[in-house]
Order: sequence, then C-alpha cells, then structure tokens
Amino acid sequence: MQRNVQTFIDDITAVKMTQETLSGKYEQLSTQVKPWLTKLVTAVQNDQLAQITLVTVHEPVISFRLETSVINLPWANLTEIGKVTVADDTMPINVYMIAESEALPSGLRIDELGSVDDIVADQANAEQLLTDWLTAQLERLDQITEAEA
Repeated sequence: MQRNVQTFIDDITAVKMTQETLSGKYEQLSTQVKPWLTKLVTAVQNDQLAQITLVTVHEPVISFRLETSVINLPWANLTEIGKVTVADDTMPINVYMIAESEALPSGLRIDELGSVDDIVADQANAEQLLTDWLTAQLERLDQITEAEA
C-alpha cells in the first residue's frame, strides 16, 4: 500500500479514513490485540488509511492507537508531516503503534509495527509484535506509577 504524500494529508484532513475504537479492561488489554489488529487489517485491505484506538480506564490516563502513515509521526502532527516530506512523493504506508499518557516521559511513545503489506502478509507475526509492544508499554506504565506512589 502506497500513497502520494499530498493525497495522504488531504485524506486525513478530510477524514477520508477508517477510525474505530475498542475498549478493554486494563488488566486484560492483551486479549484485545487480535480484534484491534483485525480492524486495522480490514481497513487497509480495503485500501483505507486507518486509526484504530484501544481505550481503557486507568489512572493515569493512557491510550493506544494503531495508525497508518507515511512517516513515524501521529496524525495529530499532520503539519509536521507536511514539512518533512515532499508533497509529490509516493511513499509506502506503514503502521505505527502509539501510546499516549502524561505519565510517559515525553507523553508519547511511537514505534513502527511494519509496512501495511508485511502486516497483511504475516498477520500472526504482526499480532505477536503488537502483543509484545503492548505488554512492554503496560509494564512501563506500571513501573512509572509504582515509582511515583
């Protein structure tokens, strides 16, 4: 899956993408990985950009998202994406795993899950990588929370 950078920016601005939210209990978020990834795969197989959010009730507040993008910046930073890319370029679309919380040192953690094509081709591997990443983020948040207690 590829997109012209300007088309990517225009589609996000015009909300021409799939946006969905799943929820789960904090202690059981890993059970939501498969449906979370499935929603993303369904969207990209239909040639849609996607933002799939996994929410939970937790203090401090934390959110997790899967976003398709041309570079490793969240859609919230669309202006910056436009500044660091060339509008006429066509680039592969990758999937980024994003954790956001005021408890995290920078407030944001973003890592690449892989290209859309690789994820669609090997969903079992993508699910394992996503599970490992989510588990690591939850452990990190728990450590931060315990250290501040």
